[in-house]
Amino acid sequence: MKRGRLALAFAALALTAPGGAGAQDRCGAARSAEAGAIASGADPASGALERGNELTARGDAAGALVAYDESRALARSGGDAALATLAAANAARAALEAGDLGRAERELPGALAEAEGFPDPRVRSRLLVHVGRTWALLAVRKPGGDAAGRAAATLTRAASEARAAGDARNESYALGWLGELYERGARPDSALELTHRALDAGLRADAPDALVRWQWQAGRIHRASGRPDEALAAYRRGAATLGQLREQTASSGSDFVSALGGAEELYLELVDLLLARVAEIPDPAEREALLRETLATLESQKVDELRDYFRDECLAAQRRAAPDTIPGAIVVYPVSLADRLELIVGGTGGLERHSSPVDRETFTAEVRALRYTLARRTTREYLRHAQRLYDWIIRPLEPTLAERRPRALVFVPGGALRTIPFAALYDRERGAFLIEQVPVAILPGLTLTDPRPLPRENIRLLAAGISEAVEGYPAVARVQDELEAVHEAFPGRALLNEQFAVARFVEEVEGRPFGIVHVASHAEFSDDPQGSFLLAYDGKISLERLASVIGSTRFRAEQPLELLALSACETAAGNDRAALGLAGIALRAGARSALATLWSVNDEAAAKLVTSFYRELANPELSRAEALRNAQLELLRTREWGHPALWAPFVLISSWL
Repeated sequence: MKRGRLALAFAALALTAPGGAGAQDRCGAARSAEAGAIASGADPASGALERGNELTARGDAAGALVAYDESRALARSGGDAALATLAAANAARAALEAGDLGRAERELPGALAEAEGFPDPRVRSRLLVHVGRTWALLAVRKPGGDAAGRAAATLTRAASEARAAGDARNESYALGWLGELYERGARPDSALELTHRALDAGLRADAPDALVRWQWQAGRIHRASGRPDEALAAYRRGAATLGQLREQTASSGSDFVSALGGAEELYLELVDLLLARVAEIPDPAEREALLRETLATLESQKVDELRDYFRDECLAAQRRAAPDTIPGAIVVYPVSLADRLELIVGGTGGLERHSSPVDRETFTAEVRALRYTLARRTTREYLRHAQRLYDWIIRPLEPTLAERRPRALVFVPGGALRTIPFAALYDRERGAFLIEQVPVAILPGLTLTDPRPLPRENIRLLAAGISEAVEGYPAVARVQDELEAVHEAFPGRALLNEQFAVARFVEEVEGRPFGIVHVASHAEFSDDPQGSFLLAYDGKISLERLASVIGSTRFRAEQPLELLALSACETAAGNDRAALGLAGIALRAGARSALATLWSVNDEAAAKLVTSFYRELANPELSRAEALRNAQLELLRTREWGHPALWAPFVLISSWL
């Protein structure tokens, strides 16, 4: 019984992250279906091991190390040598991830000795892969020692043992990680030969997760060796296999592919190769086709990111084909690559690409500096960062903006860009913010969005808020004024303070057809959707619960949810993953659009902006993006409320119409 659980655990441990330069590597057992079998065991040693895997998946290597130590001690005292061996191997990896290289180096020889002595050849080979991979990662972190040689010897033996045991999947991982070791050692011919052998074994094992890794690895090796055609073909195969893998896991109910890790880099490297090809091809039709492939790749990346954040494979079902014409807007995909910023532009008038010569490290640092300085309303430090980012992101688009004159400029951001308001980018030549030129919105992904005009007739609004201090959060004095103001624009119901209890809120949302739900209460988005919440009077409503409650209305014929507004939410500065929750809130809740804030705003300024927004939104001549722009301009043009810290954090997400 214990051995069965152990074998399942190692099947999960094979799902480590792709190993390109800079790619993070984790054990990956926590969210796999196989790993769940460990938790079903009643013995405490298995439970501690599973807890360590869960902590590893969350990036808490130090906590995982404690759990693995506990598991090893319990397994040894209980006479379970097999489980103790697994815990030792995991402890070595956790020590490495925690930055304790000395301990990892001390743990590995013992883990290797235990693995070599394990009687079951299949499990023994899997242990050897795990230990060999950890040696390889140690060689990256601590070059100059004998870790690389130990890794090569261990992985070579693992491949041989797996082949003898008929375990093609584990043979594929042993050969593939060995190929990556040679790739890092600047031996491309040997690396490519091993990678091809890993692909052959992966095909025999019918292991698409392995195929993705080694197709990607083959692409990297070809690219580094100056073979762009072969590299592009390998990357395309990797992206296609990843798409198939996603579909398989969605249909089976499994989410183990979320442990794959690093897929964002695969997509970005493919985008880089595609755009390099665009620059070389003179034929307009071929360029257009390559740009469409680039957009499809970026959209796949956006969907994967959101599915991994929300741990919801069903989000794929909401994806639809991108429209050939985008009503009234220009959609911009800013893509930060290693050596430049690429801007892919879509909308009526066809696809375009522009480029700014700023490397990813410099660009990301500037974005983070803007996010930090914008929220400080007592200074104008933000200005130089807002100007630089305008020059890189908007300046190349100015001829297109002048020619097409869009009613909205819609961004599909990634990474750090999700944490800043594009409205606050500043044109030094005009002496004006971007919002003074054009309405702005953001999308989690164009294929995940259903842009439709807001139907004003008979729309009803549910407004809920807390003006009192609750659960350690400060009072927001102007909430009552805010709720009264929104109801001047749209009729409906209001829940204030103790009326805004969790059960009452759920009852109202599920029981009545509201087209707008407006909440004026504290809300926080963290890097884990389980830790993201909206504050009600008697407790917190998790983002998951909010999505479930509001999402239940999405198929309601008489009044689908058009707008979800959260006027006092915030994401942690510099936390790109937390911003995924904000970006996906409308999508997850089944709303066509959302209005939210990137950071907490002065309550009087928030009340003024929200009041103005709903007044403008009631005008059938205006889109949602135009209503928000007018409200922001109203504050911007005052002496008291003109600092962007007060109006810029309000962002419109998804439908801009």
